[in-house]
Amino acid sequence: MLDYVYKALFTSVCLSAFVGCGDLWAAESPAVKKAESRVPSAEKIESAGAVVGEIRVVNRNIFDLTNPLEDKWLFRWANRLHTVTRKDEIESQLLFLEGDTYSKRIADESERILRRNNYLLDAKITPIKYADGVVDLEVETHDVWTLTPELSASRGGGENRYGFGLLEQNLFGRGITVGGQFKSTVDRDILFLEYTDNNFLRDRYRFALNYSDNSDGFFRAFDFSKPFYALDSRQAGGILYSAGEQIDQLYDRGDVVAEFNHRFDFNQLKFGVSRGLRDGWVRRYSLGLGYDRDEFSPNFDPTLPVTVLPDDREFTYPFFEYELVQDRFETATNFDQIHRTEDRFLGTFFSFRIGYSDRGTGSSANAWHYNARFSSSPVTTKRTSLTIGARIDGRHDSNGVQNGLISGALRFHRRIGENQLFYASLSGSAGRNLDIDNPLLLGGERGLRGYPLRYQNGDSKALLTVEHRLYTEWYPFRLAHVGAAIFFDAGRVWGDSPVGAPNLGLLKNVGVGLRLGNTRSGNGRVLHLDLAFPLDGEDDIDKLQILVDAKGSF
Repeated sequence: MLDYVYKALFTSVCLSAFVGCGDLWAAESPAVKKAESRVPSAEKIESAGAVVGEIRVVNRNIFDLTNPLEDKWLFRWANRLHTVTRKDEIESQLLFLEGDTYSKRIADESERILRRNNYLLDAKITPIKYADGVVDLEVETHDVWTLTPELSASRGGGENRYGFGLLEQNLFGRGITVGGQFKSTVDRDILFLEYTDNNFLRDRYRFALNYSDNSDGFFRAFDFSKPFYALDSRQAGGILYSAGEQIDQLYDRGDVVAEFNHRFDFNQLKFGVSRGLRDGWVRRYSLGLGYDRDEFSPNFDPTLPVTVLPDDREFTYPFFEYELVQDRFETATNFDQIHRTEDRFLGTFFSFRIGYSDRGTGSSANAWHYNARFSSSPVTTKRTSLTIGARIDGRHDSNGVQNGLISGALRFHRRIGENQLFYASLSGSAGRNLDIDNPLLLGGERGLRGYPLRYQNGDSKALLTVEHRLYTEWYPFRLAHVGAAIFFDAGRVWGDSPVGAPNLGLLKNVGVGLRLGNTRSGNGRVLHLDLAFPLDGEDDIDKLQILVDAKGSF
């Protein structure tokens, strides 16, 4: 047993040293190609009213050893040590059973559900045989390496971060995540333990436990719930508990100028119903009970120039929630990832929640608590995409709007040839009576890559990002496809600052970056290596910012 563990860890380290991303689906299986040549199209099979016959699960290992370019000793060793996802784990996530009427829409949604799992690279559901009104389906999935030594180092806004630990994201081939990690961030050191099963009891339930012992406090959370996992889901609900303690810091031009102790609790009980998908739309209705408490105390440091302390807040409130979702999706490649199937939501989404807290239940104030979300894609062609989004958050008491925030964003993609893409985003936020512990920030990881971390703060902000993205066919070691970007950022913050930070006006930077995707391991992130050059700001900031980080997209 120990020998197996040592070999697995050694393989993890070797793979992590090289792992980037690869288009593992460049060549389809011969069985699928033959099937496509003799089986009618999915649309014709559906229009004929076919029923589902045999469901054949083909769960492939990490590397294709029939490909001479992948038939290497390290890859063979990784395949032997890796536990392939169990077939019944995959079957339990499908939205159809043998004997059901075949639906291409349901097959496509089942693919999307499978691809949401970080232990699978991709999923394809293909008709492989059709006769006498019965269609047999092949469900083909492809695993990634999931036993990962969490060795990470990143830099952004002039600050370094690092971490190490061990994480298994597909324990026993059951899709269970378990692990521990130590992370050192600009705010605190964190010793983190996690257990997550998003298909608990093979019945879509989520069961998650999280605990961290931090240098400035702790965090713990428990989640047992069943979400609206599919468009046609009829019920959802669950319970969420989280609590923690930490030191919050406020910044001015990249420097800490104030800090205070923060004790917080957030609990929620929720139950929702839906009639499922009707005429291309889904409507969901939920009732729940929320509890939100934030307590603050001084953390005296005579070296800091500013002393501020937010007011304590405690709210207990029942709430009503409504969601509207349009059934409109597409798959894409080389969009926000590199050589990886991406499921893009192109429809309209709208949700709102409203609740009321009363002093009689121990709340800090009689107040309405509200939030709303909206997103849509009014322009979607083969070459061009425009998506819009907006959100409103806040509460309203006898003194008017408190912690009110209105935000909006535009995202534009335009393909330039086969391996190039122009990307632009414009976002803005306007706050009103924001809580002191909730300022709007720009700089480093919050946008404006050429400036120190949290360089500007206030109650309103705007940010423009423009990128020219390049997706190459360079595939070193068959482990990493490589991309690159040239970028420009411009942004500003204005309005009230809780620490009296000056308004520096519009700030701009330019830069270049290297991108390495990651589709061979379970974290599925894109490694960013950026050089950013500030064009404005005060004279004492560095004229070159080096940023290294792993992010969810290009």
